[in-house]
Amino acid sequence: MNKNLVSAALLVLTLSTPALAGGAGAPVTGGQVVAATPAALLAALKAAGYRVTMDPVSADSDPSMTVKAGKYEISVWLSDCTAGKCSRVTASTFWDYSDSEDDLDTELTNDWNGNYYTQAYVYEGAYYLDSTMPIAGGYTRATLKAWMADYLSDVKDFEVELP
Repeated sequence: MNKNLVSAALLVLTLSTPALAGGAGAPVTGGQVVAATPAALLAALKAAGYRVTMDPVSADSDPSMTVKAGKYEISVWLSDCTAGKCSRVTASTFWDYSDSEDDLDTELTNDWNGNYYTQAYVYEGAYYLDSTMPIAGGYTRATLKAWMADYLSDVKDFEVELP
């Protein structure tokens, strides 16, 4: 591709996009940037093809929802929420091994964590796999969709590694 054409396109994008300091000034309506709100996240996940339900609201916790993707049920919660806007979204799923709790292998999770962006850990008789995406200032639907697809790919790969 012509370098001058690419440079001109980048200049146009730069001049037409507001300066963003840490994402704080990102537009939250119109265009591709989606607001970092529970309702917008729910809508974006549904638009990506997932079955999503909001969990009951609790005064002492951040908003959360359940995402069904194939055979997996994923807990998704938002964190650091102020005035209806949140700074992070986390996806988490687990495999219950409470019947064989003594056999849980932390070496498996340590090896996983050295090679993947998702975080694996053992807690109360189960293996967990989490992934967090920053959303402060907004995000694009394409980014959210890619994050969830990557997470689900890791979920499948991690499940194969389980005893």
